[in-house]
Amino acid sequence: MSDIVSPLLQWLNAHPELAGLVTFIISASESVAIIGTIVPGSITMTALGTLAGAGVIPLWETLFWATLGAIVGDGISYWIGHYFKHRLNKAWPFRNYPGLLESGEAFVHKYGVMSVFIGRFVGPVRALVPLVAGMLGMKPLQFTIANVASAIGWAPAYMLPGILLGAASLELPPDIAVHVMLVLLLITLFILLCLWMAYKLLKLFHTQTDQMQNWIWQRLKKSRTLSPITVLLKHHDPSKTHGQLNLAFYLLFTAFLFVILAVIVKSYGSSALMVNDALYHLFRGVRTKGLDTVMLDITLLGQKQVVLPVVVVIFGWLVLWKRWRAAFHALALGILVSGSVYVLKHLLKSPRPWGVFLNPETYSLPSGHTAIATTVFMGLAFLIASAIRPKFRWPIYTLGIFIAFIVGVSRMYLGAHWFTDVLASWLLGSAILMAVIISYERSLETRINPVGILLVTLISLSVTYGFYHYRHFAQLKINYAQVNWPVERIAMNEWWEKNDALPAYQVSLFGFPSQSINVVWAGDIQAIRETLLKEGWSAPPARDWISTLHRIADIKSTQYLSMVSPQYLDKRPELILARHAAGVKGLMVLRLWNSNRIINETNATLWVGIIGVIPRSYSWLFRSSRPGEIDIDPGYLFPAKTGLGSWQWTIIHMHQPTGTKRIINQKIMLIRENNTVHKK
Repeated sequence: MSDIVSPLLQWLNAHPELAGLVTFIISASESVAIIGTIVPGSITMTALGTLAGAGVIPLWETLFWATLGAIVGDGISYWIGHYFKHRLNKAWPFRNYPGLLESGEAFVHKYGVMSVFIGRFVGPVRALVPLVAGMLGMKPLQFTIANVASAIGWAPAYMLPGILLGAASLELPPDIAVHVMLVLLLITLFILLCLWMAYKLLKLFHTQTDQMQNWIWQRLKKSRTLSPITVLLKHHDPSKTHGQLNLAFYLLFTAFLFVILAVIVKSYGSSALMVNDALYHLFRGVRTKGLDTVMLDITLLGQKQVVLPVVVVIFGWLVLWKRWRAAFHALALGILVSGSVYVLKHLLKSPRPWGVFLNPETYSLPSGHTAIATTVFMGLAFLIASAIRPKFRWPIYTLGIFIAFIVGVSRMYLGAHWFTDVLASWLLGSAILMAVIISYERSLETRINPVGILLVTLISLSVTYGFYHYRHFAQLKINYAQVNWPVERIAMNEWWEKNDALPAYQVSLFGFPSQSINVVWAGDIQAIRETLLKEGWSAPPARDWISTLHRIADIKSTQYLSMVSPQYLDKRPELILARHAAGVKGLMVLRLWNSNRIINETNATLWVGIIGVIPRSYSWLFRSSRPGEIDIDPGYLFPAKTGLGSWQWTIIHMHQPTGTKRIINQKIMLIRENNTVHKK
């Protein structure tokens, strides 16, 4: 196969003006029935992507011709099938291999119009699906929509590995570029393998539990005392052989988890739980003004003044159409969730996190926004999805779940709730929703117009959301503004001579101790920067996609900053400088953070920092000690010694417990302005 592809690529390298035509022919041929099994389209498309990524042939023009070729190729197959119909069964090669068409027919019958989209990415049936779709009489408009949509996704997907490899070859040596792509490919394959295994395990679990539920259901029906449960959990569809027993199990399990979580929070306190503290620091560390606005927009999707009026409007619309059961069950969603949140907040009395300008006065657990979004939007998704064919329901359910998820994340991001508050709300909302669904599914309801309820939901939500956003958004931005840690003033002698005022560790993005602080510097940050630049320090390599590839693939990773910036007091470093030092493997980096401490006598800011060597990407997997730490010495900071005339330094020793009944001797270099020359 390489004997075909390699000469073609060499020819294209010499004639790049014909790349569009060649791409179109290969893409179309790869998509035509029978011919597609002969043409090495997948490999050739990846190879074309390599040339496009390297700039040999135009990228966007190549993607356009690849997409157009895929559309034309599948279109040819479709119209062949549409014209010949079942006469294809008697044509070569199908008369010799009837299983080919049979597998294609089974695939199209199973997935319908979506088979055209899915089949584009599935090797064994890729070229046959359009042919069979035409043979079975799929409508041309339906096929065309699926054909165009799948081609738009297929061309970039097949060419992307090559595009990345070609682009990387411009920045990296060829052997390293190949290494990077192999590592990324292995990571992708590992993720896909994990997803496939999870799918198979869930499918096996569903099969086993289905048999068990049938057995339990029959035992319940035969029991005199427990038979009323089968009446309570009956389903209007007789094919549901165990009624709604599975939903009842999920309801009990969800409620049990909620109770356990509430007991843990009530017993230990939200702030004492490690997962809460970790995510609290994580979200404080990644906040930006732009993201604050986005998260505030999202969090309004759980605001009761926005969502509950929508529930009332839907209730009225359903009553107008005389869908009484659906109307009262929709209303029950809003009443049950808002009432449950109010009662549980005052029962548990869990305090909110610290860190925003003006947090709501109500208690923290559960999160009202998250519970309302979970119950109402997933409930609406259920009402809409129940009125359409099962195979088209998953986008509706996915949207409902996604809204519930992002509203919960927005509450944690804004610092309004702990993770356990949000988790409890997801559990509570799901439990309420399942209870309402069990009640609703006991009797057959007249079909609801899905388009109508969707339009009513969107229109009413737009009105309530827009009105509340207009009236309150400016104040909400003030209320949810992040509050910094308090500033502390200390005396010069207290800092210079006593160890207690010094922090021991810089922490990770999740708030855990990460590296030992080994530099504390009092002074103006610009003066510090100018001094270090004169000493040979410089700005480190920028974080871009090339450095990211190096860090992921662990290729010369010690020459690039880590992908996640370390934190101190939930802030990124104010100053990052780097240099190469003799005898040190890897790039030496200095990070300085504002310690929120000020020296009384000089009003100088106290900066805490770390001098260390950038470790390899995965060194933490193989070392018990913290990688990258060095034994602090003035020679590391002032290699040229030009700055020693302006600054005074000393090294102190702090004894820090490690948590394993062992105490380490931590060396910290203190630096201040040189008012009186200090020699060591």
